[in-house]
Parts: sequence; C-alpha cells; structure tokens
Amino acid sequence: MTGHWNAIRKHWQLLGPPLRPPPEAVETYERELGLARSHVVLLGVTPELAGLGATMMAVDESPDMIAGIWPGDTTSRKAVIGDWLDLPAAGGIVDAVIGDGCLSALGSSAARRALFAAIARVLKPDGRAGLRLYASPETRDDPQDVRALALSGGVSTFHELKWRVAMTATGDAPDHAIAVKTIAERFDALFPDRPELSARTGWALPVIGTIDVYKNSQTIYSFAPAAVLVREAETCFADVRTVSTGTYGLAERCQLLVLRSPRR
Repeated sequence: MTGHWNAIRKHWQLLGPPLRPPPEAVETYERELGLARSHVVLLGVTPELAGLGATMMAVDESPDMIAGIWPGDTTSRKAVIGDWLDLPAAGGIVDAVIGDGCLSALGSSAARRALFAAIARVLKPDGRAGLRLYASPETRDDPQDVRALALSGGVSTFHELKWRVAMTATGDAPDHAIAVKTIAERFDALFPDRPELSARTGWALPVIGTIDVYKNSQTIYSFAPAAVLVREAETCFADVRTVSTGTYGLAERCQLLVLRSPRR
C-alpha cells in the first residue's frame, strides 16, 4: 500500500475537497471533540489537521507521505511511522484520536473493526474519536446519472466526481470494497473525452489526470454506508453518532463519525 500513497503524495497539491478537509470540516473536529487541551493521535498526516490539539502524534505507514506532506515536527507534534491497527501508544492514555477518510483506506469490514478496536484500546475511559467518512449512499447512484450530473455542472470538484464514480461500483456487504484501479477504469469508461470534461466543468486537465495514479495501484478502498460504519463502531464504543461537516461538495457523504465511551 505504501507505493500507492507515495504516488498520491506526488500529486497532493492538486487534490482538494472532499479528499482533503476544507476549513469547515476542520472546525467540526474541534467543535465536536474539544481538542484544544488534548493529546491527539492523528491517523495519517493530513496537514489540515496537524494544528489540532495541545500535543499530537501522527501515525502513517509511508515515510514518503511524512516527508512530503507533513508540515513538520515541533515541540508539540511529531509524525511517526506506524500501523493504524497496532497504534504505537500505551493503552488508555490518549485523549482523542482523529482521522480523515481513514476508514475508506481499509479494504474490508474486518480491517475497519480492527481499527475501531485499536482506537478504543489507546483512548482514556473518557476519550473520544472523530473520523471523517467517505460513505456511500444506501442506494447506489446510476453511473449515467453521475455522468450527466458532471457534464451539466452539478459536481463542484473533480475529486467529488471521483468519489461519486467510485461509489457506483463498490462491492456488496460486508466490505463495500473496490479496487482502486477499478475506479480509474470506471472513470475512463464514463468520461473517455477528458478535454470535453475539462471544457464543460472548467477543471484543469492536470487535475483530471490525477485519476491516472490509480491505474497501477494494488490498493483496495471501501465506501460503506454510514449506517454500516455506525454498527461496526458500536462493537467497540457505547456512544456513536454522525454529524455534518459542512456544505462543500459531497459533504452529505463526508460526515464526522464521533466515538465516545470505549468498551473495555
């Protein structure tokens, strides 16, 4: 998987919402979790979230992602190489765990459940977690409807379109998974004329071209519905809910999953 994320890192500046959290989403983490005085573990090295908390440890498996997009260690924050499913923190010492789209980076229900367990293990009894979702709708969009919506100007960013295309082609329960290279294949089938897409939407061709990073990837993503993720989280947390993260494109599928009262 590290090769996939190293390729993503090279195009990081071309990415935008909903793949990267806009300011209103970042504000939701702070509002819902009250992070100002907290020791926070960040899953990944999302730079927009690096300023949250009183202290922070960011955990990522990719040295290149840390070197390429992490804004740098300070006296109050650091990034370490590690495994989300085996977080490098003692049990019961962390105030809060946060992550952006991290559940979709796991390709199976079993892996998602393992992550919930890993988060519950490191949190204090009154700890909390917030994970921004990329959640598919209960009923899949028709691919041709997605094409028509994009060409009519109804999609705000290319990256919103990329997730809409992916969510038309995810597999069935329990994993709701899709091979990343399949996302690129589905996109090319729906939008074979990239100059036309660029002209209709105003999106620059290099931004549209970021989809090509997916073509040789061996990574599996998952886009489970929010209700499925809530049920999975409830195996490890007594208090689970979702809250809106704003009004940006696809925000209705990018709610913040808020977890409290870890089960021991």
